[in-house]
Amino acid sequence: MPGTFSDSWKLTKTSFRLIAEDRALLVFPLVAGLSVLGIVALLLVGEFFLVVPGAFGGPGGSTPALVAGVVLFFAAYFAMAFVSAYATGALVGAATLKLNGQQPTAADGWRVARAHLGRLAVWALLTATVGLLIQAISRRVGGVGGLVIGVAGGATWAVATYFMVPVILYENEGAWKGLARSGHLFVSTFGRSLVSNLAVGLLLGAGIFVAFLLGIFGIFELAGGAWVLGFVLVGAALVIGVGVALVGAAAEGILRAALYRYATTGRIDPDLLPSGYASSPGPGAAAPLP
Repeated sequence: MPGTFSDSWKLTKTSFRLIAEDRALLVFPLVAGLSVLGIVALLLVGEFFLVVPGAFGGPGGSTPALVAGVVLFFAAYFAMAFVSAYATGALVGAATLKLNGQQPTAADGWRVARAHLGRLAVWALLTATVGLLIQAISRRVGGVGGLVIGVAGGATWAVATYFMVPVILYENEGAWKGLARSGHLFVSTFGRSLVSNLAVGLLLGAGIFVAFLLGIFGIFELAGGAWVLGFVLVGAALVIGVGVALVGAAAEGILRAALYRYATTGRIDPDLLPSGYASSPGPGAAAPLP
């Protein structure tokens, strides 16, 4: 157990250290976040046009329009799953290169993900389908039972698929074999995966709590007529919140890469080279070992 906590803390520190040394790693969650926001915005506009009668002069309310609305919803859900898988693949690829002593650019991360585009797309389709099925069953059951099914099903799926993206990138497994492999890797690193993810969550939770307090104080100041101070506090809360969200998403992806590296090689400490060193790996590069 002491070794588990020691290793977990090393993995956690490595995740944040890599972000501090290379802010380019924040590009991947930033692109993913903005892409998801764009997809959601298009979905809302499209659904409003198709479902609300007469919206923007459209055919809203008719049966074909409702069917089109359902299709649009599924397409958007898949698009969000694909963006998440693709960005995670790029982040894991770049982080693994850095863990292995190289100095990748953001383009290197995207190149790693692009080399496995087909498998990532299939994986996005599968995970989107399972996610929708879990939600459908949860709503069908309803009440406390439905809530339990939704939470337990989502948590089980998240655990079983935790290493799915690294497996796709570095082991070229299909969806079903990849699921078995991902589950096996998580079980083999259960203690370190659990503790390190909990540590990252607690650190980021502290940042979110600070942002929440600043936002509350800012709202009170605005209500009391202190406009300048209120806007400053609310603005600071938003900046901190967005920053914590970006760092958190990047840290989680890097931690996943580090845990996968540990699970497959037994190595925890990164082989970082001097920051002046540069490399540009070819397509599909970035194996867990240099």
